Amino acid sequence: MKIGLFGGTFSPPHVGHVRAARCFIEDGELDKLIIMPTYISPHKVQDEWGIPEIRLDLAKLAFNGIGEVSDYEISQGGKSYTYLTLRYLRSIYPDAELCLCVGEDMLLSLDRWREAEELMKNATVLCLMRENGSETIVQAAKSEFEEVYGAKIKILKYSPLPVSSSEVREKCAEGEDFSELVTKEVYTYILKNTVW
Repeated sequence: MKIGLFGGTFSPPHVGHVRAARCFIEDGELDKLIIMPTYISPHKVQDEWGIPEIRLDLAKLAFNGIGEVSDYEISQGGKSYTYLTLRYLRSIYPDAELCLCVGEDMLLSLDRWREAEELMKNATVLCLMRENGSETIVQAAKSEFEEVYGAKIKILKYSPLPVSSSEVREKCAEGEDFSELVTKEVYTYILKNTVW
């Protein structure tokens, strides 16, 4: 069984996240994708969208029918470290091939993550690389991590949607239409539960 872990703040999840999730499943040939909203991300500054329960609700709406949304990191509290989440998943799926699903920006910083060596030894890394991305840099990082850490890294090329969570938040705050940036269900939830 091949199981992917797709983590993030998802504040809020947008159509780009959904496209990425589908790409991980299809091109990464996953049997299951677990979407994991962080409690506190070590990589980002919390903002007005930092309410974990709201982000969890939004993720469940955005990824409904695509993957399984887990509240594990949110239930743990504190900073969410991927190596601990992988240990947790290994305890549930001892015989599965675990895959860490990341974008190219995250891949390039992977050696600076907490317990990077353990992380790269315990999960195959699936990296989405933009079709017009920095292929030379990404391939160099892949080669380095494979040599230094014994990592298994697979590069998946895809066409990202030009959208970000910060853009969605800004449009929300300014009263602008953002319906094309999120799924219908997420859009409806945000309109009914204003949190900014």
